[in-house]
Amino acid sequence: MTSKSSFLVSMKENNKRRLWVWVIAVLMFVLALPLVTAFGLGGVAKSTEWIWEATDTATAQQLVHQQKAEVMIGMLGFSGPIVFFSVILALISGVQGFSYLYSRKKMDFYLGMPVKKRKRFLIIWLNGILLYVIPYLAGMSISLLIGAGNGALNGGVVYSAVAAFFVNICFYLGIYHLAILALMMTGNIVITGFGFMVFCLYEFMVRYMVMGYKQEFFDYFSYYGTSETPLLSPFSMYEKLVYTFDVKNVIDIKNLLFLLLFVLVVGLVSYGCYLKRPAEATGKAMTFEITKPFIKVLLTVPIALISGLVIFERVNMDFNNATEGIGWVIFITALAVVLGSALIQVIYEFDIKGALHKKRDIFISGALTAFIFFAFQYDIFGYDSYIPDPDKIESIAFVPENYEQGNSSIYFDSDGTHLTAAAYAEKYMYLKNTDAFCELAKRSMDAHNEDVKKGDDVDENKWYSYNTVIYRLKNGRTVYRALWVDVEDERSGQLLDEIIGSEEFKKGYMIGTSNNLNRMLAQDKYKLTVSYGNTVYMERMSLEEFKELLEIYQRDLELANFSNVKNSVPAGMIQLAVTEELPWSVYQGASGIARATRGWDMSINIYPFYEESLSYLKEHGYYMDMQLKTEDIASIQVVNNNYEAARKLAEKQQAVEDGEMDREIYTTASSTYAGYGNVETRVYADYTEEVQLKEIAECIYPQDLVLADWDKGKRLEGDYRVIVNFKADSAITKYYGTSADYGFVEGQVPEFVKEDTVYKE
Repeated sequence: MTSKSSFLVSMKENNKRRLWVWVIAVLMFVLALPLVTAFGLGGVAKSTEWIWEATDTATAQQLVHQQKAEVMIGMLGFSGPIVFFSVILALISGVQGFSYLYSRKKMDFYLGMPVKKRKRFLIIWLNGILLYVIPYLAGMSISLLIGAGNGALNGGVVYSAVAAFFVNICFYLGIYHLAILALMMTGNIVITGFGFMVFCLYEFMVRYMVMGYKQEFFDYFSYYGTSETPLLSPFSMYEKLVYTFDVKNVIDIKNLLFLLLFVLVVGLVSYGCYLKRPAEATGKAMTFEITKPFIKVLLTVPIALISGLVIFERVNMDFNNATEGIGWVIFITALAVVLGSALIQVIYEFDIKGALHKKRDIFISGALTAFIFFAFQYDIFGYDSYIPDPDKIESIAFVPENYEQGNSSIYFDSDGTHLTAAAYAEKYMYLKNTDAFCELAKRSMDAHNEDVKKGDDVDENKWYSYNTVIYRLKNGRTVYRALWVDVEDERSGQLLDEIIGSEEFKKGYMIGTSNNLNRMLAQDKYKLTVSYGNTVYMERMSLEEFKELLEIYQRDLELANFSNVKNSVPAGMIQLAVTEELPWSVYQGASGIARATRGWDMSINIYPFYEESLSYLKEHGYYMDMQLKTEDIASIQVVNNNYEAARKLAEKQQAVEDGEMDREIYTTASSTYAGYGNVETRVYADYTEEVQLKEIAECIYPQDLVLADWDKGKRLEGDYRVIVNFKADSAITKYYGTSADYGFVEGQVPEFVKEDTVYKE
């Protein structure tokens, strides 16, 4: 009983010493939070007055209530001012509670009291938690009462507030313990501040450095699968928790447990440092002498390497092809080692003369910096040559960049959220033909490495396309790499036929095979508008027809592989416009209440070898024999830029400086100018005769239908631009406009067009 009474008395005395911290906490949570909440609700009341006039009472009540509820969630949930309050209060409480450790007099006073160190730590630590939890709980309760009085409460508001309360306590403890640890390891409040910043930013700095060097030195480094976001930071853990709650409206238990583990470990380390902290450390920069050289080296090395990285970017170095600028990189990196180490030693000793002390640390930092630098430059650990053994691979995701995606690269997850192509493939693509893929990877990397060494002497017939590769290994490890594949290589093409022709690839990459798309079709909250055509001529398709066509398309897609897609031009394209109404996001439209929407566009190519799909389109009147209806044509203008002639003329006129041709392309709304220097080689030809119009119409395609793609397949002639002018009374003019841009497929320019548009000196 006496012990309990003594503990409570000690808590009370500690509260008196921390009265001003309690005042700050009360001002933040009990005063500011309810006030901001009240102002927010008042703002909603004013901004929604028009809703009562624009609709019936029941609907208006529902809409206004929902907007008020969103304000409450914004204030009391994860994204409100509470986060800011938590960080500030954790720093103040952590430092102020143990600030007596900065003063020798206060240390002597506390050491002379009959209170054990463990008990004193517990009292201060617990008080720092109570001065956050009690004002927070009081302010949240008052805010909820204000919300109830304004008709702004519902189950979602209470759920968000309570969930945020518990998660924010964990977040507060993470910052609180970091602040205490920084204080325990330092003897000066300024150095404590620096220490806290190091704890928060160090991992980010190291990750930034590693990613930067991988990008500079490794050809097969992939940004996908890597992140600069720290793993061991309460801020990043909290961010993940907030993201999951925003998307799924649940607390991510895995990340919450990880945050709690972080809180526990940092708290125990802080407590251990407190018990071991020597009394004579008061006033010094660092509490523990043994940590000084380690901290100095761990700070100096990444700072020096980042300094070198900055020089890389400034001089635009490429270590694969040249060493120009290497002197500056080495000089700046070495200078950063010396100055960084000297500066930290000056801080340690609070004496400028300290810069000349502990030279051993400079050599150690320099040696580590040099080792890491050369480890990247010469790929000591084999990062850039890594290809797993096929027997050790569970599955692979292979993600070509901009392949068969038309004008869109949007993918949908099962819950309707959109994903990137790589994220979608990582979740849904599981290639099992590991032998074929590893052969492709080795062949591609060997060829690419050899061509990188050659520099400008690379064979013109080669074309390397970028891909992201995800290796899932049997030991549970996931490895991310980039891969440059020569899509013009015969053997690579055969291997790509096996990979891209597989069901696993199509399910994890082709939009039209996704079960998620079928789920969206079954949900009322999504509105789909479907059209078929060639991007100029488009016909609206009913949803039932699209469902039938989609089923047929998925059967036809079994025929597709790398080669037949590469050697074909789409016969047409299915375009999908997906919109989702945001039910509570309303605004004042011209005719009353309008609801905000969000939308996405997707496209699916239909190729000539999709025979069953084409039969369906013909049967239902969507198929066009040509890409242009001749009865709609008023005239056609062909522009030939004659780039090769321009280049030769420019060389003759010595318009090339330093051996490099300055090619300029100017695009306007109606024409394209192409030339080198001041040489004009563009030639126009206009056609109105029916025979010529028909011959041209048979071999042109809309520019938005035949896009330059990953596989370097069929594409439009680069020299030519075809402008089709439609008749004023045609249906296409009303639907699309007076003209459209077309182009000739490579190798299909009519002879008379070539003759009419060739440049003649």
